[in-house]
Amino acid sequence: MAGRTVTRLGLAGTLLAFVLAACSADTGVLSYLTPGKVPEPPPPDPARFPDQYKSDIADFMRTYLNNPTRVKDAFVGQPVLRPVGGVPHYVTCVRYNPRDSRDQYEGEQTNFVVFLSGKPNQFLPGNPDLCRGLNYQRYPEIESMVP
Repeated sequence: MAGRTVTRLGLAGTLLAFVLAACSADTGVLSYLTPGKVPEPPPPDPARFPDQYKSDIADFMRTYLNNPTRVKDAFVGQPVLRPVGGVPHYVTCVRYNPRDSRDQYEGEQTNFVVFLSGKPNQFLPGNPDLCRGLNYQRYPEIESMVP
């Protein structure tokens, strides 16, 4: 019986040592639990390719457009790396013909999209020089949008 007590005390002591060692370690998970200390988010990556660029732009345009239904003549360019403010970012352009609040088509519009860490960061009026030379493809994701 005395042997079992010693073994249990040894096991309990070992577990206590592991817990105390884990509490003193400065790991990402444990530092998050430390009051007043929040882990640093990773720095933004301007050169990360936007894998989901079509759906991300469509999601944004659903809230950007006054009338997101029945957009026509929609095209999007394949994102390319271009310098923006001296730093290479993935960019693309979107061409489309939206409807206004009276259901009248407004005419072709172009917007320039700048990505940061693979997500749309800026949606600006299109500049013909910035949009020149892109490989455009049909963009049914915004032609079939619903609010």
